[in-house]
Amino acid sequence: MPRAPVKSDIDACGLTLSELQELWLGPGPGGSCFHSREELVAAWAAGRAVVMRLWGSHGRRPQGYYEFEWEGPRPAYAVERSSLWRAGALSEAERAELEAEWAQAFDSARGKSARERREHFEHHDVPDELIREWAATRRRRPAAPLAAVEEAAAVK
Repeated sequence: MPRAPVKSDIDACGLTLSELQELWLGPGPGGSCFHSREELVAAWAAGRAVVMRLWGSHGRRPQGYYEFEWEGPRPAYAVERSSLWRAGALSEAERAELEAEWAQAFDSARGKSARERREHFEHHDVPDELIREWAATRRRRPAAPLAAVEEAAAVK
């Protein structure tokens, strides 16, 4: 007996691929697939889970997210990830992923000039708050205890 095909969440949401694409990227050059704002709102409700699963990760969000869930204008692509981080709009996994990536970018800037570090951090969209925190931690690394310093001096 043949098995019934399993419907994917893409098929189950009831939206066409063109409609899902519009929720991801916004309307195409020929205009919207939707005939009214109400259709667009209903499409987001029906397809949100699929659209977010496919295109709402790694600190990036689809157009539908910014249309229906974000206050204010969509942030520029270059600062999208830090904007979502600051707003607390990332999942714990995304936050950890980005902070690990940013920590690596912070560490790799060691030894560069101030201008080069600034450009490097900007290129990687490292939040200023984390830069300040990590720089302060680096400066606060404990020095050797005084007794150990005195002991080393006595040995010489």
